[in-house]
Amino acid sequence: MSVEDDRLRPTPFAREFRLSEILSPAGGFSPSPVSSGSHLAAGSLKYISQRGGYVALILNACFFAFLSYWLYHNIEFADLASQLKQIPLTAILVAMTMNMFVLLFYGSRLSTLLDGGLFSGFLIATMGFTFNSLIPLRAGEGVKIYFGHSYFRHAIGGISAAVLLEKLYDLTAIIILSLLIVVSSNSSIIDSRILIAAAAIISMIFAGIFTFRRKGVIWSLPKSRIVEAMRLDAIFQQAERLIADHSAARTAFFTASIWMTHVCLVYVAFRMLLPEIEFGFIHAMTLLIVGALAIAVPASPAGLGLFEAGIVAYLVNAYGVQKERAISAALAYHFSITAPHTLIVIGFLGVAFFRWLKERSTA
Repeated sequence: MSVEDDRLRPTPFAREFRLSEILSPAGGFSPSPVSSGSHLAAGSLKYISQRGGYVALILNACFFAFLSYWLYHNIEFADLASQLKQIPLTAILVAMTMNMFVLLFYGSRLSTLLDGGLFSGFLIATMGFTFNSLIPLRAGEGVKIYFGHSYFRHAIGGISAAVLLEKLYDLTAIIILSLLIVVSSNSSIIDSRILIAAAAIISMIFAGIFTFRRKGVIWSLPKSRIVEAMRLDAIFQQAERLIADHSAARTAFFTASIWMTHVCLVYVAFRMLLPEIEFGFIHAMTLLIVGALAIAVPASPAGLGLFEAGIVAYLVNAYGVQKERAISAALAYHFSITAPHTLIVIGFLGVAFFRWLKERSTA
């Protein structure tokens, strides 16, 4: 069932891919304003996004200053350089190959939610991962919404709901993996009380979603000038239709495939990077959860620094790995999971840029 709405369809010119809009602080995916109310809302969003960018820059500068200070006083850089040179290239290539399957599963899940083709879902998901790697505060999620709306003509409300559902399914998978870790190893890293509370909240959210799916009720916002100006009623209807009509079984299957493949990726990568430690699937799950929680913090691009710090802390405390060796393994793993989608998006943007130049030259 389509979730498109004529009032929010992109114009024929929206398919022209404009990098300046994607990189703009406001995200560039709001509908065209039709009154002074929408101008006011857009101006407020732009003001908040600009000020938020300054705050994020200051916080990241403070964090990297502290990280640099810690590295300077705790790490032997000559030893670290030696450990980086010893990283087996095979481990990186294998991890990058396995990560491609993870990206394919992410794309399949998004295409299932949007009822579209695999190529569009794969490219939208990959675009989001890449911009999360480049811009702080998880801005890649906004880029996914804008890119899917402007380039592939998905309704704003529908793709926004799809991104939200992705996060809910992923959070559910993280909680399930955390429960397995607690049950299997009585891990002290994860507080079982917080885990149970999170599981209860997620269960209530999904219970509400499936109750809504069964009743099939479409909510409507109260009529007002600001609601009509920002077209919120249409956006909410698109989102509600997608939530009500999405295939929960297929979405759950692809979510399970994503996280099972990711566990295997971590297991294979660290068995090859650190062959001297006893590293099993439960340890791979634990390290995956540590990395997921670290990268989920809306701070530096791709969680740079925080991601490595979480992995290094786990390897040093759980296995007694030398700090320099743990940092080299964390950097190699982080590179392996970010390089594939970054290269794909760079290639796509390069092709789009040359097409744009060709159209300009022939105009």
